[in-house]
Amino acid sequence: MLSKGLLFLFLFLEVLFCFGGRALAQPGLQQLVVTYVEFKPADFGAGAQMLEELAADAEASSGIVKFDVVQQIDRPNLFALFEVWTTPQAFLDFQSSSTTQAILFQLTNVLEAPLDERLGNLLAGTLSTRSQPAEDSQIFVITHVDSDPQFVGQITPLLDTFVNESRHDPGVETFALLSQTPTPNHFQLVETFADLQAFDNHVSAPHTVEFRSSTGGFLGAPYDERLYHFVKRRKGN
Repeated sequence: MLSKGLLFLFLFLEVLFCFGGRALAQPGLQQLVVTYVEFKPADFGAGAQMLEELAADAEASSGIVKFDVVQQIDRPNLFALFEVWTTPQAFLDFQSSSTTQAILFQLTNVLEAPLDERLGNLLAGTLSTRSQPAEDSQIFVITHVDSDPQFVGQITPLLDTFVNESRHDPGVETFALLSQTPTPNHFQLVETFADLQAFDNHVSAPHTVEFRSSTGGFLGAPYDERLYHFVKRRKGN
């Protein structure tokens, strides 16, 4: 039998492993990242330009699959970055580069809160690699679905079914389910719609209403749905 000291050490190391964030990323799997960016309202124009520079830096990096900069529709000083990298190491290499670090340092002068970075893994659905510039009408949606930890087993198959059904809704271009690392009861839905009408039709669809009704009792936080539009890259970036 383990002594109390050894047992404590074992449990302590296990906790460190479980909550080590990036240490949990599995080699060979794509690294998905959602980062929330909150600018001071008076400075979001300058901040948006810095994000464009960051996107250009990412697109010149090895291992990049996609790097989207999106702006929240109802609060123009709030942005999000959605990144897909071939491996966790590719993402870490990008973050540690001198160019990236310089841009991130400049960002601190115009932020109203620290960057909120969420690492994730793809559980269901597909993520397109957009080769064409975004249309003005396109809507990008990030939805947080935080399950009460004791109900993860019940809500996960419901989420999987919802994603598979929603992918076929008219006007849906991307509909994917992410699991946040290292918090397996935190999920994110990443969605792209052709326009706002397509989004409105989706949220009114019977399968969406059924999903919301069947999962309400399993949630540990409010269903958090945020709408964005894509930030178009300026020439020269």
